[in-house]
Amino acid sequence: MIKTPLFFGIRHLSPAGAFHLRELFNKNKPELVLIECPSDFNDQIYNITRNETKPPIAILAYTNELPVKTILYPLAEYSPEYQAILWCCENNVKCEFVDLPSDVFLAIERNYLKQGADESVKVYEELDKKAGEDGHETFWERTFEHTLSTDTYINGVNTFGQNIRDITSGIDSDWAEIVVREAYMSRKIVDAINSGIKPENIVVITGAYHVEGLINNVKRALSGESLAVMSDEEIKTLPKIQSNHTLMPYSFYRLSSRSGYGAGNKAPAYYNILWNSLKIKNNYKTAYSYLSKIAQYQRKNGSHVSSAEVIEAVRLAISLAEIRSDNSIPSLRDLRDAAVTCMAGGSIAQLSLAIADTEIGTDIGSLPEGVSRTSLQDDFYRQLKELKLDKYKSIVSEDLRVD
Repeated sequence: MIKTPLFFGIRHLSPAGAFHLRELFNKNKPELVLIECPSDFNDQIYNITRNETKPPIAILAYTNELPVKTILYPLAEYSPEYQAILWCCENNVKCEFVDLPSDVFLAIERNYLKQGADESVKVYEELDKKAGEDGHETFWERTFEHTLSTDTYINGVNTFGQNIRDITSGIDSDWAEIVVREAYMSRKIVDAINSGIKPENIVVITGAYHVEGLINNVKRALSGESLAVMSDEEIKTLPKIQSNHTLMPYSFYRLSSRSGYGAGNKAPAYYNILWNSLKIKNNYKTAYSYLSKIAQYQRKNGSHVSSAEVIEAVRLAISLAEIRSDNSIPSLRDLRDAAVTCMAGGSIAQLSLAIADTEIGTDIGSLPEGVSRTSLQDDFYRQLKELKLDKYKSIVSEDLRVD
């Protein structure tokens, strides 16, 4: 039987994915961790894990010629990729990125514009309808984010990704790019095995959609089928465009799908609350924290919210979860409905600002001084420091009084 590495399918902003990944690492103690991220970003791994680095951050790649094209790879504290890198640093385990280099991605984006509707989008729309939820976010949260079983999470997410792939493979607008990426990543994985590392000591972290494709490619390659992975000659023919890359601070708002980020979620600050609850293995802590933050915001801004109303909101959220699903753990949908009912007399308008603050948030990441930035960023942060305005580095507007 051909042995392959352990493939851990993820959603790129999944608190449960980050939690279970660390649980898996602590149990299995891998020798090598390979991550779906442009391979030329390996030089940023050290800066990502420095003590002075505070997520959310992003790796930015941009072209040198006009018109400037960019690609971004954001990382929150609860990103599985970020926690994987952090764990490897803490445990002195080798970690590498294995996806196509960013200069290839940028060239593909420039030369091969994607056309037509993406079939996977239609599949998610149908999934939402059949799940009986208010959207894919709630379905995903109830199904995956609330589980405390690592095996259940891995099997469930990998199966979910395989089913989506079975429905959409070959008809997605970017299918050709997917095939090329998987051939390249498979080559990197096979190279790692051929270097002498036992497959069972390697963990591959990739989007759940890619798990089946990578497993099949690696199995075929290890059985002697050379066409399963990208050859040296094929790598040389990949299109490239001259570019640079750097780390940059990011924000919860930019992580949000509301900002236009396709792989984002609707409530990054809420997912951070969920992450902190998972770390102590208490799913109900999310409900207490979310509703308490709503109440704190209202009190701070002049609206009275009693402790009794918060307690009733917690009870109502649990009851709503039990009515809407087979689980008593409230989702964001349940928590928001409970907050509006118990703290605002059914008027969501009264809580709109508190909800935005608690669900999206205003956090901005930071990087160590001296970490490379674009020339515009360098100039901006230099002027902030010279004018002693560092404390105004926020997405929330403030009045500045000067002499």
